[in-house]
Amino acid sequence: MNATAAPTRSANSSSSAPPCQPTQSSPSNQMPQPTQPLSFHLGEEAIGGFAAGVVGTLLGFPLDLVKTRMQTQDVSSTPKSRLSPLSLLRHILKTEGISSLYKGVGPPLLSLSIVNTLSFTSYSYFRQNHFNGTDGWDYRNALSGTMGAPLFGLVTTPENFLKTQMQLDNVQDEREKIRKNSGLVESSRPESTQKLKGRFSGSFHCAKTLVSSHGFTILYTGHVINTIREAAFVGMYFYCYEGYKCEFKKIISTAEKLCGGALFSSSADSANESKLCESYAASLAIPLAGGCAGATSWAFTFPLDCVRAGVQGQVISAVHIQKQGALETLKQLWKTKGITGLYAGVGPSIARAFLVSGSRFSAYEGALALCRWSGLSAGNGKYGEEGAGPYDD
Repeated sequence: MNATAAPTRSANSSSSAPPCQPTQSSPSNQMPQPTQPLSFHLGEEAIGGFAAGVVGTLLGFPLDLVKTRMQTQDVSSTPKSRLSPLSLLRHILKTEGISSLYKGVGPPLLSLSIVNTLSFTSYSYFRQNHFNGTDGWDYRNALSGTMGAPLFGLVTTPENFLKTQMQLDNVQDEREKIRKNSGLVESSRPESTQKLKGRFSGSFHCAKTLVSSHGFTILYTGHVINTIREAAFVGMYFYCYEGYKCEFKKIISTAEKLCGGALFSSSADSANESKLCESYAASLAIPLAGGCAGATSWAFTFPLDCVRAGVQGQVISAVHIQKQGALETLKQLWKTKGITGLYAGVGPSIARAFLVSGSRFSAYEGALALCRWSGLSAGNGKYGEEGAGPYDD
């Protein structure tokens, strides 16, 4: 984001230097350059983060629903009876209707706009002021990212809990029957064309019902495993993002040189040509790095997310609750599905990561451009230069 704290470049750095490589200063300029003060454009961060969160969540939520259903799909069923992502999506549309694709979308719309702002502001602060992370594959970028995980967990645990409960609400009765009658798994799927309907009319109704029955702490079911997942995800994301960004910059710059400057040619004078090419290279590298970092981070942390979904997706009635912890959920997944159970739904998740990352970059930049055009903001930060875009959680 605008507040991201990439190492400040000296005024006399050569614009033709390879991306992510330190430039050599002349002997007469060996004095260290003062570091520019850290500047956060919080207004821009909030507006841009909100726009990115809304657009990305709306586009990716149907895939997130498929992912959650696959993660919790018939724990006691045989592999043959489990549905593929496309078959599951068709099954949902047929039995629950198109509106079910966005059931529970409210909490993510709110929380992701908050977390997008907090995560990158936190990352920028710790990277510049405490860990001194550098561009490229630097483990200090991972440490900088994980510092905000305890705070993110406080926001995302209730969001993930309500979202998961809503995504499974229409099929909770079916899941409960399957658990009680494990021998009838093959015939347990509803053949009727009647639309399935859950207990809750919306996320607020779900929260109100469960809190009134079990207290406010019910919203923090699975808080520990969710916070661990957050720390692992954001750490891996920022580590991969900074690394991929440098690699893509190098590849794009090399391709530009091999093509003799034809890729980003313009009518600008030669003095500004190299700077323009570097800007274009960064503009392409940023969204590519964001998408690849999101996909890599999801693949790395997906077993933790499967356990989280199992914990937060438990059937919780209005009068009875028997919580199953993360370790019990992990043992059950391993016993019934093996290693593949920890990666159920990883395909839709990775596809969603690429889709959401690209859309959020566009939404964020569009929101900033609108703010500056309307005079609401005087900031001059830009993703396409050194910022880190919103991640897909």
